[in-house]
Amino acid sequence: MKGRVAAQCTTRNTEEFAMASFDFTRRKALLVGAALLATPAILRADSPRLPRLVLQTPGSGPAILMAHARALGLFDTIADEVDLSIWTTGDEMRAGLVSGNVPVSVVPTQAAASLYNRGFAIKLVATLTDGHCGLVARGMEDCTIPDLRGKSVVVPAFNDFTGHMMRLALAHHGVGLDALTLIPATTQMEAAQVLLSGRADVAFLAEPGATAALMRGRADGQDLHRGVQMRDELGRVTGLRPSLPQAALAMRADFASQHPWLAAPLTKALAEAAEDLNTNPAQAAEHAAPFVERAAPMLAQAIPFANINVLAAHVARPEVEALYQALIAADAGIIGGALPDDGLYAV
Repeated sequence: MKGRVAAQCTTRNTEEFAMASFDFTRRKALLVGAALLATPAILRADSPRLPRLVLQTPGSGPAILMAHARALGLFDTIADEVDLSIWTTGDEMRAGLVSGNVPVSVVPTQAAASLYNRGFAIKLVATLTDGHCGLVARGMEDCTIPDLRGKSVVVPAFNDFTGHMMRLALAHHGVGLDALTLIPATTQMEAAQVLLSGRADVAFLAEPGATAALMRGRADGQDLHRGVQMRDELGRVTGLRPSLPQAALAMRADFASQHPWLAAPLTKALAEAAEDLNTNPAQAAEHAAPFVERAAPMLAQAIPFANINVLAAHVARPEVEALYQALIAADAGIIGGALPDDGLYAV
């Protein structure tokens, strides 16, 4: 943790320094010069800053982004300490936010709307990816949604975002739920294990889990291939560009109210980290590897498919609302039956 400046020089102290300067030895003069050079840092100490920022993320693409931002020091002007951790299930994510133990979290964008429409005060700060999930199939190159007829497909977070997206894509292509076998899984890792064990033909995986499964399966001699990406599917549904704003930075509304300055510098820090991550994926992978407990070479291969892109909530809003409208059309209950109003968006 960085030290905090405890006091500032007063005008009287400055005058005393000046009057005494005639008697200073060379060593004392050098010390005073150093103190004067430090004055800008003293002045900056009055800018908004948190002593500690508690932040959670899923272990997918946004986790790589968060770890890279921390390693680059981009959170240093925001907080003295950043407590960064990973949530593994939607229930864990919601519990952290609702309890107040985690005031800022990366959440499925759909979950933010669902919480908001059900009365939980939450603010959407920024979207973090243009979509980082898609199909991984055995024995099928370029597997599409219609190709899933007659197949067994494992889907993590079956009652959360990935499950909703799978059902949305199936409905868009007219593939009935009775035309395939859907296998629920709790986590990405569990879904990958089901695929690699041969108990499913296809898995719906997010990065970096998809890349990890492909590398592991191919190393074992399995004929695995990357299939359609859900950002392309949503683009077909909405008519907008291929984009699935599936992960967003969200903040408890009470915390946002207490720190109204926070959303903008957080978004700026993550946007800078995203630009560097996409330019230097190998370095970002090295930074993230200990945090996500994955091998850096694998993460470097996954980063191009994570489509990390940070957009402030008000900029991303048209695409976010297009996603919400598609989900409502598929099942109005997914996000509480209506588009959230302006109160959801922080900036």
